[in-house]
Amino acid sequence: MTHPTVLVNYRIPRPLKQEFEATCRRLHMPMTAQVNLLMREFIHDQKQQEQPDHTHSPLSFYNDSADQL
Repeated sequence: MTHPTVLVNYRIPRPLKQEFEATCRRLHMPMTAQVNLLMREFIHDQKQQEQPDHTHSPLSFYNDSADQL
């Protein structure tokens, strides 16, 4: 399944672009593929931060107000 693509134009410092280009070339990875991967990771991380963290919530059987002692 292919998605429509758009051209993205943004400014970055020249040394950063040159180092990124050299690193991608050394890894035999297209820069576009790496930018897409970085964007997906960023979006995933942000979604994880936005979801409530239930790992530190009290267990339901300790927090049921209907069962008073």
